[in-house]
Amino acid sequence: MKKIRTILFTCAAVLMTGACNLEKFPTTAINTEEAMESVSDCQAFRNGLYSGMKYAFSGAFVYYQDLQTDLFHAVKNFGNWGGPFYSYQLQPSESMCSTTWFGLYGYIGNANFLIDGTKKLLASETLNEADTKLVQQYYGEACYIRAHMYFNLTQYFCEDYDPDTASEVLGVPVVTKYEPTGDASKYPSRGTLDLVYEQIVEDLAEAETYVTEPGSVNAKYVTKDVVTALQARVALTMHDYDTALLKAKSLIDGGKYALVSDAAAFAAGWLNDNLSETLWQVEMTGPDDTGNAYSYFIYNTTGEEGMDDPQYVPEDWVLDLYDQTNDIRFASWFDERELSVRNTGRLTLLVKYPGNPMLYSSVTNYVNKPKVFRISEMYLIAAEAAIAKGNQDAVASKYINDLRAKRIAGWKNTDYTGDALVVELRQERVRELYGEGFRLNDLKRWHMGFTRTAGQDPAMVQPGEGYAKCTRPADDPYFLWPIPEDEIQANPQMEQNSAYKR
Repeated sequence: MKKIRTILFTCAAVLMTGACNLEKFPTTAINTEEAMESVSDCQAFRNGLYSGMKYAFSGAFVYYQDLQTDLFHAVKNFGNWGGPFYSYQLQPSESMCSTTWFGLYGYIGNANFLIDGTKKLLASETLNEADTKLVQQYYGEACYIRAHMYFNLTQYFCEDYDPDTASEVLGVPVVTKYEPTGDASKYPSRGTLDLVYEQIVEDLAEAETYVTEPGSVNAKYVTKDVVTALQARVALTMHDYDTALLKAKSLIDGGKYALVSDAAAFAAGWLNDNLSETLWQVEMTGPDDTGNAYSYFIYNTTGEEGMDDPQYVPEDWVLDLYDQTNDIRFASWFDERELSVRNTGRLTLLVKYPGNPMLYSSVTNYVNKPKVFRISEMYLIAAEAAIAKGNQDAVASKYINDLRAKRIAGWKNTDYTGDALVVELRQERVRELYGEGFRLNDLKRWHMGFTRTAGQDPAMVQPGEGYAKCTRPADDPYFLWPIPEDEIQANPQMEQNSAYKR
């Protein structure tokens, strides 16, 4: 039996893979013709594929898009950490754009490898019934992961999916087979956005068929419920409101993932990564097996009170959205602290990612396990889809009230309609999903721009145009990240996003 050398595409390793050919198989792995000879081979590679997921859903992969919006202010003298994103000075040479592009295509390459291998093993007709079902499960999981990575690529590098224009705007290259070539004329082009989503929907349909593992709280692997959750998220993005409502409602009605209403349990769930409303939480096993950190929001290397050194703090309008007395989210996710490093004064910090004590030895590293899907998002998807479908204000209002009743002590249901309902839905997405990487793509989907506010303390935030003062229009072309310069130079078929063309 051949031993598979699994490829873990960390941020460093990603940049060593070939930029010029997205179909090139990494040199650290053996050929697919020799690899998948048994169920254990498939399982080993599948486990390696999952191990890389902790990078794709954590740290800058999550919060850099939020920094581009009206959710945060950079503190004065913030060192320009994340500055190109915050101040809209992104260039195609930006390393995070390269890390994201090649990283996600690395995961897609691994998924393609597993898909091809499982297909060949199943076609060999050498497996018993139990092993056949297991390999089919791995095949379904690989299809899911490929779909999710393509979806994430569109969120970083593509416009909003508008059904009327998706066949006219640029997508990202869709690569599903290993067909290496040194002929640059055969490198993949971007194609159109509708073609990317066709692949995403097709892969999710395969996953829906072959992923048979039932959903469970804090699942470490893709389950049937995880597939349904991504289908709901994708459908909302595609403005397919019937499917979005159907999929989100099925998870809510299933009752498996209960919204947390107890303040202590909610805070402990975020600290210890045992929140009972999480559908899929990517596993990290200890200090030597962690993903990316969220240190921009606190960063205290000593653990001593007063030594916090945040680079970004919540905007004042966000804090004002919460019932600061009764909302368990505010008590869990925000804390007013005295600062003496970089700035002197009091500011309210985001403490949503304090660092799981199991993942560090002494002082926190600000790493928490990625909660890829929480049931609360499904309430918000269902509400937004119901609004968009029309004549379902009562349905949408109920989902918002049901969520708030669990988050806000003493909440009394309120009937919302019309424009007021839309405002409530959009504000609730900020409250519930703050700092989880949704805001920029929400603005794209809603065709909205933004203006940053004065800030908690104008004297403590970075002044100037593009920093404290920043207004971006609806459908701003700079909401899209640039295609990495390495890719543009190496691939003659690759087209740059319009804002970054020279």
